[in-house]
Amino acid sequence: MIEPKKLLRNIARAPSNTENRLGKVMRLDHNERTTPLPQAVLDAVWKTISPEEVVAYPALENLYCKLAGSLNVPRECLLLTYGSDTGIRMVFDTYLNEGDEVVMLDPGYGMFPVYTDMFGGKRVFVKYDADFGLPVARIIEKINSQTKLVILANPNHTGTAMSEADICSVIQVAAAHNALVLVDEAYHYFYAGTMIDHLPAYDNLVIVRTMSKAFGIAPLRVGYLLSQPVNINNLIKVKLTYDVTTLSAKFAEYLIDHPEICQEHVRDVNEGKAYLAQEFALLGAHVFPSVTNFVFVRLPEACDAAALVRALEARAIWIKGPFKGVPVDGYIRITVGPRAQMAILMKNVKELIGKNT
Repeated sequence: MIEPKKLLRNIARAPSNTENRLGKVMRLDHNERTTPLPQAVLDAVWKTISPEEVVAYPALENLYCKLAGSLNVPRECLLLTYGSDTGIRMVFDTYLNEGDEVVMLDPGYGMFPVYTDMFGGKRVFVKYDADFGLPVARIIEKINSQTKLVILANPNHTGTAMSEADICSVIQVAAAHNALVLVDEAYHYFYAGTMIDHLPAYDNLVIVRTMSKAFGIAPLRVGYLLSQPVNINNLIKVKLTYDVTTLSAKFAEYLIDHPEICQEHVRDVNEGKAYLAQEFALLGAHVFPSVTNFVFVRLPEACDAAALVRALEARAIWIKGPFKGVPVDGYIRITVGPRAQMAILMKNVKELIGKNT
């Protein structure tokens, strides 16, 4: 048997779920848009695609210009990627040497430690408190001369966010140690804060974003990196060729031109979050405040979280949990959709909890 390279031998990853969930289940488990885009959007996009574009390699300059204009950043500070996940991997591939330390939040996106191992780095976790608190001093104290990369998802996978001032403090300390700071803004638009305005001030700042969450086109895999041109030029060296497709670009362009679609979705999610907080409180459960499209829920002690997840799955409603480890130990996580959809979820939750699930 031919062994993989040494750095991959101890990495264990399960295959991605290839089961068709479409039209069969309520998808509240992957933090994707839970309702379809309007048919009118699909119809409008199809009309923009010419027969020649189906056979030619993608031309993306129009998307670059629209995106740069909508973000108010120079074109040379932007790099399109095959989803934000590929953008994150590009940062590791470009900057991480074996033995370099990577500071990351815990809990956080599961691929951050995987990429650290894949490229021979050393994981350095900064853990949240039980109340979801995380003093910025705790992050800063982990940065030293061995640090090459600091990763701050903002908002993070706890549903909480850091202030721009705190992130700037981290960037400044990282700069003193010649370390890069990657700010993952996957949940931007659910949360208005951003580090984009700070790009001119810091040459060790890279921002990664996706159009999978607030824009709702997760399967089309459109992401992008933002940084000063010198960093973008380095990141291009590891970029996949023709990674963003013409079809993906056409949808992205349409959604940029019609921001009301994203805005309406964000409003629906925020209304759904408020509804869940209210309804779970009536059951003696607690919904933690979130500036993303998901919420963590602490159920009453008498309620078996694992049994509730299984029972909902049997009713074709998929959520995540229960989780292990501070601060989410025993909690469930729900991707939030419009209030009407959340009402269906809560009807089932109330029935199941009433049966002492």
